[in-house]
Amino acid sequence: MNIGIIEKDRLKEALALIRETFSEFVATYYTEEGVDSFIKYHSDCSNFDDAVFYGAYDEKGELAGVLGATDDLSHIIAFYVKKNFQNKGIGSALFKRFCEDNSNAYVTVNASPYATAIYEKLGFIEAGEMQEVDGRLFTPMMYVFRFGKTQH
Repeated sequence: MNIGIIEKDRLKEALALIRETFSEFVATYYTEEGVDSFIKYHSDCSNFDDAVFYGAYDEKGELAGVLGATDDLSHIIAFYVKKNFQNKGIGSALFKRFCEDNSNAYVTVNASPYATAIYEKLGFIEAGEMQEVDGRLFTPMMYVFRFGKTQH
């Protein structure tokens, strides 16, 4: 598995993976309004001009997973692994690479009900109550770096 920064010219591919995986696993937790706004937002590359995306590519060059964050790496905005690549350590590898590049004391995420347990497995803790905003259900979570770097 090759993990690296996704160049802007490959962002469409990353957003397609996000929409596909979202539709399969997360959309059931959102209202119709929430699903529509998510799909629309994640269809326009210009919405992510100030974001950084990491991609995990298999040996054939297929994009298997994506982790997107704000440009200062303080907040995860997207974290998806294709169904046929799940439970193979790809999410952990993406998160590890993200942590290696991160100089923040902590990172936050708004985790969908589907993803909460996944984030907990990575070491995140709940940082607030479950919320619903614009038809999207999420729990604010936080990962605190120990000694400035992750223990992964």
